[in-house]
Amino acid sequence: MLKSPAHTAAPGARALYLGARDRKHVSCTNEALVVRNERQQTLRYPLARVSRVVSSSVTDWSGEALALCMKSGIGITWLDARGTALGTCYPLRRCHPPFATAVELLPESPAGMARYHNWLRARRMEVLVHWGKTRAEQISPALWEATKRDWVYGRRITVHLPAALQGHCLAWVGAQLAEQGLHPELWGPEAQPVALDHDLCELLWAEMNLCAGSLADAAQADEPATTLFERWNASNGSALMLHITSLYRTAMKALNLETAADRFSPLDKPHAI
Repeated sequence: MLKSPAHTAAPGARALYLGARDRKHVSCTNEALVVRNERQQTLRYPLARVSRVVSSSVTDWSGEALALCMKSGIGITWLDARGTALGTCYPLRRCHPPFATAVELLPESPAGMARYHNWLRARRMEVLVHWGKTRAEQISPALWEATKRDWVYGRRITVHLPAALQGHCLAWVGAQLAEQGLHPELWGPEAQPVALDHDLCELLWAEMNLCAGSLADAAQADEPATTLFERWNASNGSALMLHITSLYRTAMKALNLETAADRFSPLDKPHAI
């Protein structure tokens, strides 16, 4: 349901990771990205096989390659040497789906910020419930209550995974928001910024750490962060779309209620007798 037609990637399209092991240069043809490394080795990546790009800060991009990604609806996220996301380049949205409009209007309404924060707290609770189901035999009542207090109400989580994975998580969120026609930053009624991409990343990052299990064990074996993230994403990537769908429903419900209220003048509004 929530899908923009901007990018025509093939069903088997994957993320393209341009790591920092050596300097790379990215150019392009009409239908592919061309990556050349320091050893003058050249690899060609057809656009239809690329879902998103995660690039190190030491990768040199040609203007034509950047423009081709934007024209093709492929977002690019840059990471520093520690794996921290520096920023994301988003394609121009040529269509604005109704659900995207609803989400952007949600925090702008007078009660919108309260609704948004209530939704966010409910999604943190959903992450906790999922953790409870997957690790039921290992969670005591005391641990459950402590984690609920810290995470659901305090937005604090114990980190078990390498910090570099959080950068890949934010890159994934950015790519999916762009594909759905959603902006990474929303605005409240007093023009206060709402970092939707970071809020969604926080939800996924918490789930990754709470339900780490074998993922954390593999991380201790110095497995590359890209491999660890793709392994998690293959079986848990749908969690992001569940959060986005939930936000869409919250926004539509809020806007429908406000629209219904606006149909009445102050004298016409129903009142208790």
